[in-house]
Formats: sequence, structure tokens, C-alpha cells
Amino acid sequence: MDTEEIYEVYAARAEKMEPLRNVGAVRATTVREAAIFAHKLYDEWRWREMFVVPRRALIQIIRPD
Repeated sequence: MDTEEIYEVYAARAEKMEPLRNVGAVRATTVREAAIFAHKLYDEWRWREMFVVPRRALIQIIRPD
């Protein structure tokens, strides 16, 4: 049985120069599943790009108190 994981979803607007930004997160058991969920949940705009990143792969630089 696959373990569920949290994936952060990043996207950039239709305009080329707009920055990549975090638009939300999804829970999934595979990267493919995360990509499908992200597209279904967060593709309300015509994003130029969209990425899913396992939350565990992010490196925290500043920790909240």
C-alpha cells in the first residue's frame, strides 16, 4: 500500500514574466496522482507552467517561532 504524501503546487500566470508562486497543496500517494489532483483543483487560470513538489523535498531556511 502506498503512503499518502503532501505535494506543494506551484504555478506561473499566463504572462511569461510573472513569478512562480505557491497556489496550494494536494495529498496523493504518487507523483502522477498529485499532478492529476493539482491540475483538477488549481487550473482555474490558464497557467503557463505548473509544478508539484513533495513537501519533504523543500528546504526550510527560516523557521517560525
